[in-house]
Amino acid sequence: MEKAEILAKIKETEQKVEEDIKRAEEEGKKKILAAKNEATKIVEDAKKEAEKIKEDIIEKAKAEIEREKESIREKKMAEINELVRKGESRVDEVVSFLYDEFVRMI
Repeated sequence: MEKAEILAKIKETEQKVEEDIKRAEEEGKKKILAAKNEATKIVEDAKKEAEKIKEDIIEKAKAEIEREKESIREKKMAEINELVRKGESRVDEVVSFLYDEFVRMI
């Protein structure tokens, strides 16, 4: 083999290696881009799931608050009704007392 042939083969091999390197770099860039896109999708999906969970927690908390408010209303209404009942039961007693006081003052 002559020097010229050897140099030509070396040059050809160098070109082939450079092309292989460029292909590998392009493939690497494509894989990195695909991985970034997949990571972005995973993050977006996680955010959506977190938002759903947050909404569920808020709805449950609101429902619990409403139940507690209703319970408090019922207790207070029972207390008010008891006070009214006691007051009504003493109306005759108070009227009698006021009448007696009025008569005593006359």
